[in-house]
Amino acid sequence: MQVSSQLTSQTMSKYVMQCVLKNIKRCKWEKEYSVHDLTVEPWATGVWIKQAGLVSYKSLAEILRQEAQMKAEQLPVEKVAGGFLVQSHQGSDRYLVSYRKKSGWECECMRYRCWNNRMPKELPQLLDALKGKVFCHHIIAAYNSIK
Repeated sequence: MQVSSQLTSQTMSKYVMQCVLKNIKRCKWEKEYSVHDLTVEPWATGVWIKQAGLVSYKSLAEILRQEAQMKAEQLPVEKVAGGFLVQSHQGSDRYLVSYRKKSGWECECMRYRCWNNRMPKELPQLLDALKGKVFCHHIIAAYNSIK
C-alpha cells in the first residue's frame, strides 16, 4: 500500500496515533516506549503500530473528527458572498469555505486540498471511515456558524 508522506503526516502522525491509542484504551506500550518511538505504517486493514498493534481506520477517523472540532471551536468566521472566510488556526490567514450542492463543503486550505486530492486514491479505507466526507477545521467552523 503506497501512501504519500504528505497524507501520512497529516492523518497518522505519531501524536495523532497516540491520541487514538489512548482513546481506545490501549496504553501498555507507554511503559516501554515514548510517542517518539512509535513506528506507524498504513495497511489495507488498518494502521499498524509496531509497539501497540493494529488500529482501525474507524478509530483514526473518530480522532481526526475530534481534533478538527476542537480546533474549529475558537476560529472566527465571517459570512461573505460565496461562502465563509474562516481565520486560520495558526497565523492571520483566512480561508474561503464554500458549499456546493453537487460536491458539498470545500475549503481552499492546503490540508483540505491534500486530503481531497490524495485520500480517494491512496487511502480509500480512511475515506470510507470518514463516511466519504473530506473535511478540515475551517469547514467545521463554517458549518458550526450556521447551526
